Amino acid sequence: MIQRASEDARRPVRRVRFTPPAGEAMAMFAIALLLRAGYALMIHGLEPVPSSDSVTYDTVAWNLARAMGYQMEAGGVFYPTAFVPPGLPFVLSLLYRMVGHSFLAAVLLMTVFGAMVPPLVRQLGRAMFGPVVGRTAGWLAVVHPLLVFFSAYVMTEPLFSVLLLVALLASVSWVKTPRARRALGVGFLWGLAVLTRPTALPLPFVVAVWVWVPLGFMLSPGERLRQLALVFAGVVLVVAPWTIRNAVTLKAFIPVTTGGGRSLLDSNNALVWTDPGLKGGAIAVLSTEPWATRFAGLSEVELDRKAGLEARAFLREHWREWPGAALAKVGRLWRWNATAANTGDWFTGRQGLSGLLRAIDPLVIWSALMWPLALWGVWLTWRGTRRYFQLLPLHVVAMVTLGTMVYWGALRLRVPVEPMVLLYAAAGIADLVWRARAKRAGLALLSTTPRP
Repeated sequence: MIQRASEDARRPVRRVRFTPPAGEAMAMFAIALLLRAGYALMIHGLEPVPSSDSVTYDTVAWNLARAMGYQMEAGGVFYPTAFVPPGLPFVLSLLYRMVGHSFLAAVLLMTVFGAMVPPLVRQLGRAMFGPVVGRTAGWLAVVHPLLVFFSAYVMTEPLFSVLLLVALLASVSWVKTPRARRALGVGFLWGLAVLTRPTALPLPFVVAVWVWVPLGFMLSPGERLRQLALVFAGVVLVVAPWTIRNAVTLKAFIPVTTGGGRSLLDSNNALVWTDPGLKGGAIAVLSTEPWATRFAGLSEVELDRKAGLEARAFLREHWREWPGAALAKVGRLWRWNATAANTGDWFTGRQGLSGLLRAIDPLVIWSALMWPLALWGVWLTWRGTRRYFQLLPLHVVAMVTLGTMVYWGALRLRVPVEPMVLLYAAAGIADLVWRARAKRAGLALLSTTPRP
């Protein structure tokens, strides 16, 4: 016993050291924050007012900060809600507990989340494609107009983008060095992403399919199944407490939100599908007749159930029109312009900025430059020897696009996967730069080679 103790004492102590972010990553964050905060202050001023979905997030967060729980208010009466996922209201409530009910602070927090995206894109690019692609993708994310725009609004997109990138980074790290604890941690991170946006729910399954083959080379069949089970166990452990809360307070099985049925009807109804100006988009059925009258007085759970039933009945009846509706939704999701005839206004009450955006749309210029590069990057990846490993971002993009076909197309739904597009654009840029350098080197070699 004494000998073993002395041997243990002689063993070197492994210390966990904190590795500070690289200087380049810090520069990306700082410049990105400056751009996003400047844009937010330009369009909101120092006294921003919540609108649209921001009203709900702000209200639930403030009630949560006041120890009232996840509640909404109607006619002076508070009631428990699960209409929005709990992730963003919880984070905002922590902020409100520190600074009070300041919507300006909430807006600035969104810009911080938005500024975290470029360094994370850089890290993911380095892990999957190499340092050149990671660096290029990170700097592209700093100035991407869509990522700058949506960082100025209190919506789920900034926070979800961060969680999505962190979960993907953890998944890549796990597949490189599979360990049981890493698998469970990956599940935890995907669970947090689900609680921020329920559209992340299919993504752990995408990761499971992606890692199946490489894990088979490194682990026994039993261990592979065990680690995959740990991933899903991690998701369940994070999401289950919220689901149980919903069952207790709302008396219904609601995994994440009560907005699924309503969202399905918002985009799949006769008004949206027949109006060329609305096709591919959505309306708010609660404020549109005949649904406003039909759903009046219903509880949140009952409203969502009836809306879902009506939407599914409509889809069954109009199944022949599915392809056209799906194409319209995808077209609206991946459009090149920031505004269109059937979209809202970015700068409500600021006609000068709205007119400038219509005259000079930076998203059009950006898309014209980046899309060919991204397609070239995808093609190179598809042909490459590491294609199985490097196609994970494309799988995420495909899953989000499939979800759009069911619900509706909108730029905000594209924001979290836009960094995936940047990775392939950066791969395309890196290839073209390499080809140009190789060509110059070849010409230089020919010019210095003596002729016979």
